[in-house]
Parts: sequence; structure tokens; C-alpha cells
Amino acid sequence: MAITRTLANGNLLTDWTEEVNEIDNQYGLLNGMGLFNSKGTSQRSIVFDKDTVKTVLLPRVNPTDRHPVMGRDRKLETYSLAIPYFKAFDAITVEDIQGKRMGGTPDSPETLANVVAEKLEDLRMSADQTKEYMKIQAIKGITKAPSGETLADMFNIFGLTRSNYQTDFVLGTSSTNVDLKISEVKRAIAKNAKTGGAIGKIMVLCDPEFFDKLTTHATIRDAYKYYINSGKQLLRDDLSTYEKWGVVDMFEHKGVLFMSYDAEFVLPDNTTEAAFAASEGFSIVSGARSVYRGYHGPATKLSMANTVGQEMYVWQTTDDRDEKMDLELQMAGLYFMTKPQLSWRVYSSN
Repeated sequence: MAITRTLANGNLLTDWTEEVNEIDNQYGLLNGMGLFNSKGTSQRSIVFDKDTVKTVLLPRVNPTDRHPVMGRDRKLETYSLAIPYFKAFDAITVEDIQGKRMGGTPDSPETLANVVAEKLEDLRMSADQTKEYMKIQAIKGITKAPSGETLADMFNIFGLTRSNYQTDFVLGTSSTNVDLKISEVKRAIAKNAKTGGAIGKIMVLCDPEFFDKLTTHATIRDAYKYYINSGKQLLRDDLSTYEKWGVVDMFEHKGVLFMSYDAEFVLPDNTTEAAFAASEGFSIVSGARSVYRGYHGPATKLSMANTVGQEMYVWQTTDDRDEKMDLELQMAGLYFMTKPQLSWRVYSSN
């Protein structure tokens, strides 16, 4: 803090205190969970095979028969996806610094280092939120860009119908057996996994409206009270893990962890979009092998052609006349599910 003259009367003094920052909330649940197995690639697209194996039980045979049962061929299908690119630019000129006061101080002049740091921070936050947004879309089985383009509709690619992988909890009806609804979701996910092994913990990310309807439902209310009262330490531990990423409420019941994730993003056209629609949520499964994938392409620079891509690139360059500094951020990231049938949609129609 610094003692300085008041803005209204130069003969009076005032205490200049810390600045107040108003920055959009930064959400990062999926970025922080490490759910997606991300790799760099030296190309701008990827190709992958889907190898379908049907396991059939063996019949009883005569022990003297030779080759009584023939093996079955695997079904191999090939798919390709393009990696989307994102670029952001900013510039600094002498007018951004000369004669300007540094924010949060009464009379300190602005500096180039401070302006660069602030602009880089703003670019980084935009990039992080873009990745979080795309990962949220990916766990729904249909990855799209913030500008609205569909990047990878995994249901359509694999010939599946989105509406076949959802459960209406009907939470507006007091007689609904919610326990049976949860069991239905768990059994459907386990049956559709087809990973060749066991799956891990099932979690459901949902909007606050669905969470509130669930935890106040007549058949669940007592279980929720017991959870928040008897399991205080467990709840605190879980919240301490997830709340830093934007989760403020959670409830585990019948082996499924429900998390209220009220993320909201500002789209390129300055409209806002919530992570999940009202009374809606989607499942994610930990421990399932290679279900959530991410790929990062190379930068669009001559020196980086055919090099393995990184998650993000940032450059700052000053022109030869020392009159302008350009800041550029690039990233090429694609996120998708190899098992969209594990993206089980839960919702309440009333």
C-alpha cells in the first residue's frame, strides 16, 4: 500500500490499496484429472484401426477329432480423423506502455515485462479453457470446436445411435426407484465396455439442476444426508481433490460418484454455453484402457514441419525497428472417445 494524493483533491491524501481483479472463472476438471491419454503426432491427421474380436465358447467334441472347431477371423475397420488447429495473436506497441500507469500502483509507470506477462497469461487461460471445453464435448461422444463445428462424432463414425445410450431418471416423480436407475446405468456401462478387461470407477458429471433433483428425491434424500453427515472426512477429501477444478457438490451412491460441474464458457461469438444442459449429465469411466484419447499436431512453422506436436506453442517476436512485439499462441488438439457407448447420458424429463 502507498500513501498518495486523492484523485478529487490534490491537497488530500489517501491510501492506495491492492487492485481488484475480475477474471472469468477458470474451469479445469478434465484438464486436471488426466483422463485423456494424450500424445504428440508429427502429422495433421490420425488413422486408427478398430479390431473387433468376438469370443465364442468352445463346444464339446470327440477327443479323437482333429481340428473340430475353426477359428474366427477378426473384423478390422480403419478410420481417420483430422486434427483441428487453433491460433491466437496479440501485439504490444509503445502506446501500450508509454505514459501509462501500471495497474495496482498509484504512480509506477507501465513496463514491457508486465504487459507481456499479462497478455501471455490471458492467451494461456483462453487456450486452457478451449481444451477443457473440447474434452467436455468429447466425453459426450461427440467432439466439437467452440465455434460449433463437429470434429469427431464417434457415435456416427461407429454406426451407433446416441439415443440408445441414455437413461431417464424421472426425478420429478417421487415414486421413481432411483436405485434401480443407477443400477441400470452401471450394468449398461459394464456390458458395453468391451475393453478386454475390467473397468474402473464410474463417475457422472452433471449440471447443478440434475444434482439437486437427485439428492432431494424422496428415495435418495436420506442416503444423501447420511453421506454428508457420516462421511464428512471422505467428503472433505473428495472435495479437496475436485473443487479446485470447479466441482462444488458431489455424492457417491451405489458405487457411482455424481459430481455437479457448473462450468460455463464464453464462445468465440461472445455467447455463453454451459458444460451440460439443464437436468443432464454424462458418465466417465476411470481405468478403462485407451478409451479417452488426445492427439497434438505440430506447429505451422517451417522449422517444426514433421516434428512431434506439443500441447501448446507460444512465440514472442519483436520487429527489427523495435516498435512492435507480436505474441502468438498455437495448438492443434483433438480429443475423442474410442468407446462412445461408455458415454452414458443421464437426464430427468420432469
